[in-house]
Amino acid sequence: MNKKILVFLTSTLFAAICFAADSDSTGSGLPGKETAEYWVIRSQALTELTPFLTRTRTEAKGHYNALTDYLKYIGKGQEFAQSGIKAHLSPAEYAKAIGKSEQFVEKNIDLPDKPMTWDQLVEWAMEFVQKEGHIPTDVSGDEEIEMIKKICQQKEKYGRKVRDELRRIAQNCMDMKAYLESIDQFEAGKRYIQYQKEEEKKARMERAKEGKEDLAAKERRRRELQRKNEWLERQSRLRDNYYRRRYYHGRYYRGRPGYTYYRW
Repeated sequence: MNKKILVFLTSTLFAAICFAADSDSTGSGLPGKETAEYWVIRSQALTELTPFLTRTRTEAKGHYNALTDYLKYIGKGQEFAQSGIKAHLSPAEYAKAIGKSEQFVEKNIDLPDKPMTWDQLVEWAMEFVQKEGHIPTDVSGDEEIEMIKKICQQKEKYGRKVRDELRRIAQNCMDMKAYLESIDQFEAGKRYIQYQKEEEKKARMERAKEGKEDLAAKERRRRELQRKNEWLERQSRLRDNYYRRRYYHGRYYRGRPGYTYYRW
């Protein structure tokens, strides 16, 4: 993905994901929706956007699981489920809830104040694709335009599904965050999650180390087997040469005066 597009999507993602009214709003610098160029750019923008949403959903699931584990760890899972706490909707709060706020601070990115709709997010991405240079596609005729529209609809169907799932995950994370703050356990929860991440990282490193050791052992066994096969092949060649010399020696000298048969 283009780095400039990635930075833009990072800065606008949470407002688009976490708030929902879906309306039409054509970007000012884009071609009209009746043109083929509009749908070509939209298809390419969706190709950039959808994997980004999918990766973010995976990361959000990890944070959600960590918060859930902490509630179970302190024995507050049932109490949280019965509390009915619903957090306030805010892009900044969403980012904090799923563990993304520090990334925005490090990159000096300001989250938008107002929510963005799905069409606004896609068309903002389209503007960046257009500015950075999209791949020209020769499209002519209503049938080809309709085909590109259908491709866009398929991509958007999946993208909206991912966005809705990510929105639900983020909302659950915000609710758990609000509950932990109400019982003064949020900071302790952050430390617990950080500790779990470090332990998981160590476990991954150990697994990688064990995997390297296993690979080294397999390589040693492979080399030993190769040496054994080479030795067997060499012995086979020596044995064949021995019998070949014996055969030709007997054919040449057998029946001649003074020939004596020697048992080899």
